[in-house]
Amino acid sequence: MKNKLNAFHVIQAILILILVWLLTYFGRDEFNNIKPNSDISKNTQSLIKSVNGVNYITLSPEIQSNSGIKTQPVQTSDYIKNLTNYATVLSIDLLIEQKNRFNEIKNQISLLSNELERDKKNYERFKALNDDNKNVSDKAFQEMKVNFENTKIKLQTTQELITGIKQNIRAQWGEIILSMIDAGARKELFEFLVQGKARIIKVTLPENADNQPPKNISLALIDNLNEKFLASYLAESPTLDKSIKGKTYFYIVYSNQLRIDSKVIANQVQDKLSSESGKYLAIPKEAVIWNSGQAWVYVQSSENKFFRKSIETITESSNGWIVKENQIKENDLIVINGAQLLLSEEFKYQIKNENDD
Repeated sequence: MKNKLNAFHVIQAILILILVWLLTYFGRDEFNNIKPNSDISKNTQSLIKSVNGVNYITLSPEIQSNSGIKTQPVQTSDYIKNLTNYATVLSIDLLIEQKNRFNEIKNQISLLSNELERDKKNYERFKALNDDNKNVSDKAFQEMKVNFENTKIKLQTTQELITGIKQNIRAQWGEIILSMIDAGARKELFEFLVQGKARIIKVTLPENADNQPPKNISLALIDNLNEKFLASYLAESPTLDKSIKGKTYFYIVYSNQLRIDSKVIANQVQDKLSSESGKYLAIPKEAVIWNSGQAWVYVQSSENKFFRKSIETITESSNGWIVKENQIKENDLIVINGAQLLLSEEFKYQIKNENDD
């Protein structure tokens, strides 16, 4: 019985050895693959070099060719920032009422000024006569004095009224339009407005727009975008449009086809940039990649090196974005094909192997 038990243990040990050998033999391929994978990881990381905090991707011309990476130089743009926003055709009925009231009060002031001048002369004459042995009684002199003082008070009160009207017009319409009423400036334009031959348009430009508003804008009705109206800059508006965030301006349209209170779409009339405006660059949409909510492009700094730069996407064009020359310069080589591949390669080495602790 004991010999049988010993024989069983021997057989069991032999079977275990055979199993271990089989596992080792058939598992050798997976074991051998560990080292090549490690080499690949090291090779991937070796493509990334950091200089002064900037990550550079180094790719040989062969890899660039096989990956389909293409570049092109950055070109300048011939047009300025686009403006597309809603505008409102304003009614000037209240302004006309204020103008009529303004003229009425000015006439009153003119009459009271003449009356005050007359009463002043009478007052001075009565005073001289009263001082000369009472040639005019004290009562008559006092009545004339009271009359003179009352006329002066009326004139001051009326002048305050016209000051209040001017303040209201200034607060609602600004200095330029106030000058049309107060000083008769641009009389022909105001007559066109009163006669309905011209319209005042209130346009809100984005807060990030240039400090100087465009001289001309093109307007179109929302329900008829094909019919265009040219509007010329008039003045800055002292009031804001609460429904739209931005800066507000007045423009003039010499047409009566735009109905009062209607909403229109305003587009900037494209002009070529002057040298004083700074240089603007055209970034094609094929070059732009997005990461963490930010737009980026890859710039080729040498034959084998690429690095990433952020761009602003405030001004969109028909084929990409317009940016002011700053970090990116004219004729910089930017990647227009393969940028997403470079982004993946740049972040690949930052991702740890899931089996690492």
